[in-house]
Amino acid sequence: MKFPERVDKHITESSSFKIFSNNIPDSWIIREVTERDYGIDCYIELVNIKNQVTGELISIQLKGKQGINWTKEDYFTFSGINIFTSNYWNRFPTPVFLCLVDIVSKEVFFCPVKSRIRQNYYDYAKQDKFSYRVNRIDKLELKDLSSFVTSYFQEKRIDDLERNLSTFISHYQQYQVFIGENIGRDCFMGVENDRVLYLKHFYNNLRFLCNFFNIDWNIEPLSDYFRRSQKNFGDDYTIYEQEIDEVVTELDKKVTPIMLELKEHITNKEREYWMITDIHLFNLMINVNDKGEMLTW
Repeated sequence: MKFPERVDKHITESSSFKIFSNNIPDSWIIREVTERDYGIDCYIELVNIKNQVTGELISIQLKGKQGINWTKEDYFTFSGINIFTSNYWNRFPTPVFLCLVDIVSKEVFFCPVKSRIRQNYYDYAKQDKFSYRVNRIDKLELKDLSSFVTSYFQEKRIDDLERNLSTFISHYQQYQVFIGENIGRDCFMGVENDRVLYLKHFYNNLRFLCNFFNIDWNIEPLSDYFRRSQKNFGDDYTIYEQEIDEVVTELDKKVTPIMLELKEHITNKEREYWMITDIHLFNLMINVNDKGEMLTW
């Protein structure tokens, strides 16, 4: 008497899913999908330490291996994924992670899709074959989820990063002028609305970039400066010269480290992406010196 046989591929898929589930917190929500032909096996929704559902969704593609043959440099190259799938992942509204599951050791390693594409953009732009490099250090495990969560938020903010870095670079000269014009003025004078609006723009742009690149953001919220300024000098103006001097002085300290991080990001980490998509911006950043100064414009 014969019965249907379960193929090895299906067994590997089931094992991969179980191992993946065991390497994330029980509080995180796994949302399975019924259609897997398009490259998404499931979604996970992050739950914070207060057990609050956050709405932070991550798209997961699982790939199981019966033991992973790591290179001497501790990475594994996963190939054979259709370029159409990579295009789909790259355009997907929620960040997609390729998770490589070692069925033998029961370990899971993650690869942020969009970042890998941007870091290897020459190959991706050919629209032929594209491989994903999974680093052994990028391990998904319960005892330390910080690198995975950080990677998720960076993936989620890639489009915002692109807008903010373009804003910073294109406004660099205006920022220098604004800094020079708002330090050392008469402390009792009120600040007009147009300068307050530009201050908010400057502040928010630098805050985003500092947070993305893990540059220490030790500057008070603008609301604190506004509140203190009005307490000292009255509420006829949102802020007065004394406090705008203080906040602009602090913002000035962040400009150089941000510029150096942007140079590294654009001319090294994502060199291929920017050389293809925005060679003018790339050429500007290649001329930034070690002091964070733009040599040519």
